[in-house]
Amino acid sequence: MSRTVKSATDRASHKSNVHPMLSLSRTIAKEAFGDRSRPWEAIFNISSYISEHGSKLPYDQYDEIAENVWVHVSAYLAPTAKIEAPAIICGGARICNHTVVEHSIIGSFCTVGEMSTVKNSVTFDRSRLCGHNSLSYSVLGYEAILGEGTMVSDTRLDALNVSINMPDGTYFSGRSHLGAVICDGARVGASCVVNPGSVIDSNALIYPLSSVSGYVRPYSNVK
Repeated sequence: MSRTVKSATDRASHKSNVHPMLSLSRTIAKEAFGDRSRPWEAIFNISSYISEHGSKLPYDQYDEIAENVWVHVSAYLAPTAKIEAPAIICGGARICNHTVVEHSIIGSFCTVGEMSTVKNSVTFDRSRLCGHNSLSYSVLGYEAILGEGTMVSDTRLDALNVSINMPDGTYFSGRSHLGAVICDGARVGASCVVNPGSVIDSNALIYPLSSVSGYVRPYSNVK
């Protein structure tokens, strides 16, 4: 049987029957994820979303430490951390030394470990990057974990547009930069590579030193 092919602009009547599990109540960017069946689309306009909504954050809770950079008063920024606009750092978040956060939203009580880079991404509340990570054009769900040294790649080696292979068909993003959707409670072990267009569904476990591509089902183990 041939695989169904769907574009990123399919109408609601053609939604996927598979909905990657993301707790939208666990992110300040809930409105950006209008269609949960294609959560990767939220990444395409995340910079403009931050710029538009950052100015509406409670002024008594968030400080605009630089133009279009909003940081909650309870968040911790290490002295050597670098935040590039636009960005929102939510309450209780911890941004460790020698990290770069660019064009991204860091969720409440999220940890971005040392020497990590987060670009054009959304990390949900209580997610964790253990250190020496790269997360680009991606979504990291509620309580999801990236082990030390794990990289999420956002560009194919042939530089072609990234497609997303779901159980019901292939979705074409129309973008040459797209990382991964790592859903609620998923755990990716140390020194893994998560390839462009991957979707790791809720509570999946990726063993250390793995290379991940395509769709990973909920509660499954990948070695």
